[in-house]
Amino acid sequence: MNRPELFNLTLKGLLAWLVLSGLVLFFGDRLITGLFPLLKAVMISMTPDLSPSLLVVRSPQSLFDYAIELSAWVLQPIYLDANHFIPPPTELKSSEHLLHSFVPLVIEGSILLVWPVQYWRQRVLLLGLGVLAAVLLIVATIPAQLLGKLEIAFQDIAESGVNPRPVPRFVDWMIFCELGGRWLLGIAAAWLCIRFQRRFLRN
Repeated sequence: MNRPELFNLTLKGLLAWLVLSGLVLFFGDRLITGLFPLLKAVMISMTPDLSPSLLVVRSPQSLFDYAIELSAWVLQPIYLDANHFIPPPTELKSSEHLLHSFVPLVIEGSILLVWPVQYWRQRVLLLGLGVLAAVLLIVATIPAQLLGKLEIAFQDIAESGVNPRPVPRFVDWMIFCELGGRWLLGIAAAWLCIRFQRRFLRN
């Protein structure tokens, strides 16, 4: 690839990034609301002792500043250490910035929109795979983010007592995502979509 082609590809990538960011800014709240039943099902499988409820809330300071708010009711006593339990029906809350949650989707979509193809059906297949991958990215990140923030607060209490409970595995996954893993997940999702598209058309 020569320099002009690389320059054009970079410009297209920036344009795709801006377009997708604008779509997320204006329609992200509706998109995530439609996925709430799936996200709640995943959360229940991760923490059966909690009954989660999700809501999109808007910041009073900005018209487009949204957050995903988790309200979880404790169904059974949650063990922290030998002396501390969280009794039912305690309500627990955490939140996650909506635009921050959509970062891997914007990265993935930007790559797929500018990836060079020869025929329109290749682009359609690539974007179709991208939509499926985007849903998987949301399921893989947002529940762990919301529940992980609760679990970190629990663990601070647990570590101060005797026989603290083990740290749930998804807390490590949440920390990975927070330390830049979301960017890597978006790139990896785009790469997998490209690989599957090539294999499908070859077969």
